[in-house]
Amino acid sequence: MNELKAALRDLDQRYSYFKQQQFTFITALDHTRENAHDKTQPVSTLAQVQNYLDHYCNNATDKRIMIMFVDLCKDLSDFCTQLQDINPKSCSPDDVLEKCKVLLSCNNDMRNLRVKYPHDEVNHLSCEEAKHHYGGVISILPFALDYLKDGIGIIELAQYEAAKNNRYAECHKRDQPKGHKESSAQTGQLPYENCEIAAMKLKASIKKKNRLLMSKAPWIPSGKTNGL
Repeated sequence: MNELKAALRDLDQRYSYFKQQQFTFITALDHTRENAHDKTQPVSTLAQVQNYLDHYCNNATDKRIMIMFVDLCKDLSDFCTQLQDINPKSCSPDDVLEKCKVLLSCNNDMRNLRVKYPHDEVNHLSCEEAKHHYGGVISILPFALDYLKDGIGIIELAQYEAAKNNRYAECHKRDQPKGHKESSAQTGQLPYENCEIAAMKLKASIKKKNRLLMSKAPWIPSGKTNGL
């Protein structure tokens, strides 16, 4: 778990560096979309960004920032898959890891995706037109990171509960008195049956003593006669 947390911190740091260059990324998208004659519609999928990079990116600076974005999306997707392998039960549509997986898929429509407070990426876009065209593409990374952080928290809690239950079972096993089951198995009798047998033996011993006392002749003091 510590290694997973460290890997997520590295991804978060890479995003922080990318976020500082958000304006450069938007400029690169402007250039490539203009080259593709595709400036009327919002950026809607990651496949579309990849297509701009592969076929319409003619500037070294634009290529560098777009590669940074595409690689970060890919690494976040791979990390999400790794977490799902650790937690195979996370297959529900409501699960945060499943949401992250869908979010980072190549053809997922992100036109209406808008990250909100405490994130401020959308607010940093220059105008309403930029927010309309690029609000989704700059929201995908903070959304994915939030999902992954929640996913690690859920897995960590599940592992803690499993370890706690295991410790409870071990302690309960140690607290059981040793030899209790062995003595019962050896004698073939339960403790309360032993008590009943002991009581019956004591009762029989008392009856035997009473019969012996009753069978003895009355005691007569020496030197006495029947007339006295």
